[in-house]
Amino acid sequence: MSSARRCASPWVALALLTGSLAAVAACAPFIEVQRSGGSATLRPHATDFEACAVDEATYRRLVAQWLAERPGSAAALVSLSLGRAVNLPWISRHIADAALLSPGWAERMARATVAGRHELAEPIFRDPLLLARLAAPFEGTPWRVLGLGYEKPLFGRADAHATHAGAGAVLVPFDAQLWLRLAPRD
Repeated sequence: MSSARRCASPWVALALLTGSLAAVAACAPFIEVQRSGGSATLRPHATDFEACAVDEATYRRLVAQWLAERPGSAAALVSLSLGRAVNLPWISRHIADAALLSPGWAERMARATVAGRHELAEPIFRDPLLLARLAAPFEGTPWRVLGLGYEKPLFGRADAHATHAGAGAVLVPFDAQLWLRLAPRD
C-alpha cells in the first residue's frame, strides 16, 4: 500500500463517519407546532431527503415531552399530524396485522373494488387497540385523543407488511396519512 493511500484513508474514514453522523442528526424526530398553535406535526427527520423511522418508545417519549413543555397559555390542541404510517413502522404493522385478524378479510378484500378497499380499511384505522397505543403519551395530561383521522390508504401484500412474513399475498392496508384528533380532557 502506498503512503498516499495510507494517508488518505483516515480522511476517507472521517468523511464517511461525518456523513453517517449527519444522517443520524437528520433522523432526530421533533414536533413542529403550526402557527395557529392548535395543531402540530410529528416530523421524523430534519430534512425531506432522509428515510427515518420513529419507533413506539420514541413516539411516546417525544409526545409526552412536547405536552409537558407546552405552555398553559398555548392555544387549545385540536390535532397532531403523524405523517405517513410507514414512518412509524409499529403503526404500519399494527394496521396490517389488524386487517388480517378481521373476520373474512381475505375474502372481502379479494372481491372489493378500489373504493371498496377504502371502506374495508375504515374499521382497521378505528381499531381501539391502535387508538390506545397512540393515546398512551396523553395519559395524565390535559389532552385526550378523540380519534385517528386518515387519508390516502395504501395497500400491499400481507407477507411484506404484516408481522408474520408467511401471511401471504392478501392485500392489507399498510400506509396512510394519519393525524390524531384532540380535545381538552373533561
